[in-house]
Amino acid sequence: MPYSLQIQPTRFIASNGKLDSQRRYIRKVSSGIDVVFVQSVNMDVRNGGLRYVTPSGSNVDDGIYNGSFSGSAGVNLKVT
Repeated sequence: MPYSLQIQPTRFIASNGKLDSQRRYIRKVSSGIDVVFVQSVNMDVRNGGLRYVTPSGSNVDDGIYNGSFSGSAGVNLKVT
């Protein structure tokens, strides 16, 4: 019989098994991307200018920015 909520020391199950801590709902992928997750700093402000890193890893600035910031690209995720 399914349970609405089941809590064990190493497992959490809710909504009759629709949510289960032992399943992987989000996974890292190279194609079929749903979301790009940023893991570190991706923006910098210097002397009134702004630079940010796009999910693909490109640096984009507003033409005023004069710093040396280069962040890292995001991680592509698929929600299953």
